[in-house]
Amino acid sequence: METLNESHNTGFTDGLPNTWINATLQLESAIQQYQRCERKLDSAVTDIRGKVDAINTHIDKVLEDAPTKLKVSVNVADVDWQKIQDLFDQEHKWMLAKMQEHIREVNGMFAEERKKVQKRYKEYDGCYLGHYAQWFFWFFFTIGFSVVAGSMALLIARYYGQ
Repeated sequence: METLNESHNTGFTDGLPNTWINATLQLESAIQQYQRCERKLDSAVTDIRGKVDAINTHIDKVLEDAPTKLKVSVNVADVDWQKIQDLFDQEHKWMLAKMQEHIREVNGMFAEERKKVQKRYKEYDGCYLGHYAQWFFWFFFTIGFSVVAGSMALLIARYYGQ
């Protein structure tokens, strides 16, 4: 406490206004620099937006002309078409089997987790208490019940023992 008073008496707080002013000026300078950068970024974004719009317009024109300029026809023999269909059916069956296997796996994981949670938390009177919290409750409930029952038995024995 004495060192604080000594530093206070020696002009410790004399430099605080200057420090405050310097910090304020640095903050204002940083804000102005941020605003300049923000304006530059806004300008760059506007330029890029214009270029992207020009590219999109060009792509739209090309796509409008594409159906009339590009005509493709493919002839597939029935045998080849059947092979393609068979390959597709095999792939589809394999994919369904993999999906069903994955779903079974996930369901098994959920069932395991549910069992773990049921072990960890046993339901008691509508609220979930931890396993140890239930044992803690039952331990003190049993002690309390024994004390009350013993006290009543002692009172009854004293009353009839007179």
